Amino acid sequence: MIRTRRLPDGSVEAASEVVVGVETREVVVPLGRPVGEIDPGWLRNTPVIVLTSAALEPTAGAAAERAGRASVSPVRLGSGDRLGRRLLDAAAEAEVLTVAVAIDEVTETLVVSRALRGRPLPVVPFDDPPSARRIFEACWVDLDIAFPSLDGPGRAEVRAVVAELGLFASHHVVEVDPRPGLDGRGTPAPSLHALAAAATGVLAGRIAAGNRRWR
Repeated sequence: MIRTRRLPDGSVEAASEVVVGVETREVVVPLGRPVGEIDPGWLRNTPVIVLTSAALEPTAGAAAERAGRASVSPVRLGSGDRLGRRLLDAAAEAEVLTVAVAIDEVTETLVVSRALRGRPLPVVPFDDPPSARRIFEACWVDLDIAFPSLDGPGRAEVRAVVAELGLFASHHVVEVDPRPGLDGRGTPAPSLHALAAAATGVLAGRIAAGNRRWR
């Protein structure tokens, strides 16, 4: 359930109940001053791809477009922008959202996306386990996590990071072919981080396609 509250200064906040396992927490999301009506379905299960590298947004976006024929919108946060409001505005125009933030802002972005009834999808930097650990150590919501389907040593390396972080026990983890997000034109071999962005984009595209069938 999400309830809106108008504050004395005229701004609005959303108080959302988020259920994780047997626990329910309230998350308060500031929305700023209202501009138009809020969709009663909020984010309506819209995939929100959260990255720590803006350079990988095109990779994730292309993967979502190719895998799900989904419209993709990068969410840009300007000075004074409210994340929740920007997500809601962008979701009115696109089926998949991408948000590039500093690593210390990843948890807030994931939680806000989930609180507003979106599907937060973090792009995990598998080639940087300490950074990957920082993403998950403070994040209490359950997430959909894609890791790239690879052959040889790369597959073992990725699965070792997934196991080390305990992702199989705490989140919905799926192995995804990243190739729809890669241009395949003989460019240098992509990093594991880029492969994760592609795999996450493919998963987002599939979710968007499923949402389309239900609407």
